[in-house]
Amino acid sequence: MLKVTLKVHRFTPESDKAPHFEEHRVEVGERASILDALFAAQRGDAPDLAFRFSCRVGMCGSCAMVVNGRERLTCSTLVKSVGTELKIEPLRNLPVVRDLATDLQPFFNAYQRSLPHLVAKEGLKDFAVIPEDSAEGKALDRQPQCIDCASCYSACSLVTLHPRYLGPMALHRALNLIVDPRDAAREERMDIIGGEAGAFRCHTLGNCRDVCPRGISPTASIERLKRLSLGHQFRSLLGRLFGTSPKA
Repeated sequence: MLKVTLKVHRFTPESDKAPHFEEHRVEVGERASILDALFAAQRGDAPDLAFRFSCRVGMCGSCAMVVNGRERLTCSTLVKSVGTELKIEPLRNLPVVRDLATDLQPFFNAYQRSLPHLVAKEGLKDFAVIPEDSAEGKALDRQPQCIDCASCYSACSLVTLHPRYLGPMALHRALNLIVDPRDAAREERMDIIGGEAGAFRCHTLGNCRDVCPRGISPTASIERLKRLSLGHQFRSLLGRLFGTSPKA
């Protein structure tokens, strides 16, 4: 058994003037996750402790929190891999609903502003073929499916400085659609990612890449978007000068 000390963020907006931390000591098994330790605290002297979770197998992203200063999926992170003294906080850059539970609405609002859905071209009959050895195929192949855990959004210091910034996940999704030959909204999406809240806000710090539990690199996606956006803006300028439309 592991003896674990949890320093847990507590905050109820309706009754607390400011957040505070409570210390709880629990015992868990050698293979226990951080989420298991939170359940142990909840069964013990913190029955009203609030936190988000669902699948408990690292698939849904609900249980992402900041543990010892780093965003982690608490259901798939073992206690012994981090240590027996754990400081657990809610995700950053999001309003706290209570204790460790955050309101993800700002995260999803940014996602919606990136036009995250496919706008299919007219007359499509066959499946699109993206060769594996093409630039588009390689870009997509390196990017596993996002689980919307918001760890990247929490870790992004540019979101902290500029709340209107779309953030890593929204821009990563935008790239996946921009390189999709079936999509008809490329021009509109390129204008969004090249705008004030888009890709050029990123300073390439790599925090989002470092904390992603799925191994996605939004940093690489954003760098690709910057190159695509510069080309798009240059072609748009030529179009205005010579009366032609930009080709993506």
